[in-house]
Amino acid sequence: MNNPGAKEENNIYYDECVILKSSPYGESDRLVTVFSKNLGKKNLLAKGACKPGSKLCGFTDSLSVLNYAPKATRTFTLITQPKIVSPLFHIKEMGASFYKAYAMCELVSRAAEFDNKMPEIYDALKNSLIIMDLMTSDDEAASEKVLIKFELFFLEYAGFSLNFENCCHCGKTLSGEFIYDSGAGGITCARCALGRREAEVAQDAAGLIKKITKETDLKKIIGENYSINTLGAALALVKKHIKANLNIVLTSADIA
Repeated sequence: MNNPGAKEENNIYYDECVILKSSPYGESDRLVTVFSKNLGKKNLLAKGACKPGSKLCGFTDSLSVLNYAPKATRTFTLITQPKIVSPLFHIKEMGASFYKAYAMCELVSRAAEFDNKMPEIYDALKNSLIIMDLMTSDDEAASEKVLIKFELFFLEYAGFSLNFENCCHCGKTLSGEFIYDSGAGGITCARCALGRREAEVAQDAAGLIKKITKETDLKKIIGENYSINTLGAALALVKKHIKANLNIVLTSADIA
């Protein structure tokens, strides 16, 4: 199967993916939802993966980076010739980081359409997961910064970046006071915020989001010292923005 951009080894074409979720299918198979660099989001079948001694055992865990050779059939694309790129074991052993990592996968799983190629989002997701996996401790603040940066990048890719320059209602230049209107899905000026129940001052959170949006180096973002309260407020604001503009309520990050 020849996929543009896929890696070829010994005439076998491999595709790289992040496993978003995996669940039993029938008596012995697993249905694996992946986000693929070359094919986008897909449901793949791991034939016989639940059988004792299966060659696919250990290759279908959620939150893993996998190389595989896709084999098309009439009903499903099968996972064959799997090779683990990164098992992300460290993330899975940590509490807060695990749920923040899973929140990134949840966003992709719910917002991306099947078979829609999004290579930039794939690279950002993989890079974020690997950096999080390399953290030496279960640093909740660091994992929140990674999550915020990824969510902002996804929103920008989807065309829903936060506009810090103009009011989302009247279009006038903002004076520097940040008020977020979750009903309108954007930052509003003080005049337009009057009488709007869903408008709330978000000065510190919006200021932090603006800084993270401008910084392209994820390691620098992780190294910056921000208060836990401001990070939490920024994460909540981004979550509201995702709900308002993508109509998605994310729950994974709230479990930690």
